[in-house]
Amino acid sequence: MDIIQQAAIRKKSFELNFNGGTIWCEHLDGMGPYEDKVIAKFLEDKKSFSRPSVSSFMIVDLDKTDITEQIVTLIVDTIMQSDKPFSKIAFVGVEKHWHRKLGAVKSKGIAVSFTEDYEKAKEWLI
Repeated sequence: MDIIQQAAIRKKSFELNFNGGTIWCEHLDGMGPYEDKVIAKFLEDKKSFSRPSVSSFMIVDLDKTDITEQIVTLIVDTIMQSDKPFSKIAFVGVEKHWHRKLGAVKSKGIAVSFTEDYEKAKEWLI
């Protein structure tokens, strides 16, 4: 594991104030092939982003992370089974062949966007 991937694993997810609203920024980016670290981080962050007081707008940044079936299934299942009402979710850095599977959360009434640009994701959300 190189130093950049180590830093990505330690990077904290957080709530961001933006254009008069708030966005939960789920940072799973830059983690390369470390599927187990991505899953562990997402499950730990779930405790925070599932709280009722946290924004229902979310960015899930997966840029420069090797996305696997297990990661996608975890994200979709977590969102679908959550009692928290999410309004909009922007996925950043997701290859096109994953769009359909991640887009399944639309069936819960969630608006979904896919982009390569983090700034555009924030603008779309708020």
